[in-house]
Amino acid sequence: MFVLYEELGDFRVGHVLQDLGGALQVESPHGKRSKIKSNIVLLHFKTPQFAQLLQQAQAMQFEFDAAFLWECAPQEEFDFQSLAQDYFGTVPDAVQATAVLLALHAAPLYFHRKGRGKYRAAPPDILQAALACAEKKRLALEQQQQWADALMGGQAPPEIIRVAAQLLAKPDKNGQEYKALQLAMDQSQRNAKDLLLQTGAFSSEHDMHRRCFEVLQFPRGTAFSTLPGFEKGVETELSVVNKRAFSIDDITTTEIDDAFSVEFIDNERARLGVHIAAPGLLFGPKDPLAQIARERLSTVYMPGDKITMMPEAVVERATLAQGRMVAVLSLYVDIELSTGKPLGDPHSCIERITVEHNLRHNTLDELVTRESLSAIDPSQSLQQEPFTCARELALLWRVTQFLSAQRDQYRGKTENLNRIDYNFYVQDNWVEIVPRRRDAPLDLLVAELMIMTNQIWGALLQTHERAGIYRVQPPGARVRMGVHAAPHVGLGVPHYAWTTSPLRRYIDLVNQWQLIALLQDQPSPFSANDAELFAIVSAFETTYKAYSDFQTQMERYWCLRWLEQHKIKEVFAHVVREDLLRLRDIPLVIRVPGFSGKSAGTLVRLQLQEINFVEVDVSCRVVEICEQDRLESTEPQETVKVTDVIGAVSEVGVVDALNSANFVNSADVLHALDAAVVLGAQEGTSDARPELSQSVPLA
Repeated sequence: MFVLYEELGDFRVGHVLQDLGGALQVESPHGKRSKIKSNIVLLHFKTPQFAQLLQQAQAMQFEFDAAFLWECAPQEEFDFQSLAQDYFGTVPDAVQATAVLLALHAAPLYFHRKGRGKYRAAPPDILQAALACAEKKRLALEQQQQWADALMGGQAPPEIIRVAAQLLAKPDKNGQEYKALQLAMDQSQRNAKDLLLQTGAFSSEHDMHRRCFEVLQFPRGTAFSTLPGFEKGVETELSVVNKRAFSIDDITTTEIDDAFSVEFIDNERARLGVHIAAPGLLFGPKDPLAQIARERLSTVYMPGDKITMMPEAVVERATLAQGRMVAVLSLYVDIELSTGKPLGDPHSCIERITVEHNLRHNTLDELVTRESLSAIDPSQSLQQEPFTCARELALLWRVTQFLSAQRDQYRGKTENLNRIDYNFYVQDNWVEIVPRRRDAPLDLLVAELMIMTNQIWGALLQTHERAGIYRVQPPGARVRMGVHAAPHVGLGVPHYAWTTSPLRRYIDLVNQWQLIALLQDQPSPFSANDAELFAIVSAFETTYKAYSDFQTQMERYWCLRWLEQHKIKEVFAHVVREDLLRLRDIPLVIRVPGFSGKSAGTLVRLQLQEINFVEVDVSCRVVEICEQDRLESTEPQETVKVTDVIGAVSEVGVVDALNSANFVNSADVLHALDAAVVLGAQEGTSDARPELSQSVPLA
């Protein structure tokens, strides 16, 4: 006697060796003996041989049409043997009964299982819904395979191209496109990035990095779909002052936030004016334009391009462009001509000025030097200017030196100005990386005057008990943002509130609204314990870091492009730590696996092997160990621990933090740079320059 039984979801057959009443001792076709319960037996039979039953039944199973069986089946619950008898019109043999059982079991849409060997035909409405769902799934699988075949054939379908960035950065794993990509990856044994790039889903690696960033940070796109209206004619209500105002920026800067003016009162005093663009006059914190800025929180900088915080129309209306009369928040400070020392109390107001000059680094850097500025006596009129605004710039240089010395005294150490920055210029996919000393007079005076303005206006908000957002660094701690004024030891100031970049940073715009309300004697938009202020701080820190990380990634990408475009095969680099090295000529840090044992600062020659623009990395090997780099500071200074730098990095960026730490030699600098990069401490930058390096497109 043989039996057909169900165990663990499978149909099995066995030769009965012994009937134990409630159980059977059976032997499988493979000779394995086991004991089974009698209640799991579905069929007893004598023929055919038990080893052949399932094989013959499976062959017959495919002769049945599930839809016809469903029509033959009763509406109530039934046994497979009874349906087999109705179907064949006679008592079925073992093969026929088993074939019907297998057919019922293989058609769960048509027949719902109600127990071992028992089924019930699906109700018509449920069956139709199930069939429609099955057909939809079948078509979906076909579509996935078609898209996968196209990808493996080297051509990305339009549907894949449309969501390519989302598939990499923020995929919907239940989506058709993602499943098709996974199918293509499995069948072709290629990774997603390479597969999408090689099939035209992205025009280039740069396009891939840019679009993936936008998917994460700008899910609705970077374009401003609609431009809400802003205040009309607000400037006409402001007083007009006749000032020789001028700005100082890179040639590509369009969001010009700050300008300066100097009024020479007599041979001993002058009045310095710092003028900040005032988009806060055009709309308030509750206006639709403010909500746009609130969502973006900052302008995104990258080599060759930027994504502005505010629409172009707002920037155009508020930027301090040459020849335009614009509304500004002004800070006036009387200055002693002989020393550059501020005199008396500063004065703040809202007014209109005309910007006479937009001075550019690219045209003035060679003319405006420490020597040329020091040769000019601001107390004497110039018959002929060696460069534009020469007398005014000479006075600003004296103010810069005085303010810098004040901050050094507050911090208890001298600021080290031996530093190098890099400007990235990208045009037609060609990049030029131009080194630039960050101790250039024009850079320093802009930075120092912005720090002064942020200090004074931060103190003004605190004195009048108006809420503000401050940058705070207690002694020995990292920089943080908060809504209460406190010293910033890294910069050497008692108060520091971002206020001078309202066109490109939302924190500055919030503080500007607070200042406008104070100067107009109106209630402040935000109170000291306003939950919205805390929400702004939290959102800004997260977003600003994401923007900074992307900028760093794209600068790294263009460094690799620079190596490729200039066909550079060998480079020199300094050891930062163990296998981490920094190239000497461009701001690129790379790892050389297996290289270690050399002290920080050691100069090595590297042979470049393969540049990977997808992972933004380059493989190389060390071909020569050069002599130790012994570039030292011109003044004896105390060596600073790496940990002393980390707090300042989050405030002023890697370059400025390292600069302010007073290192003895470049080895210490590189070691601290490694710590900053590895520990992920770069969270922000100073008001002097918001970018770690200038990343700008050519006009």
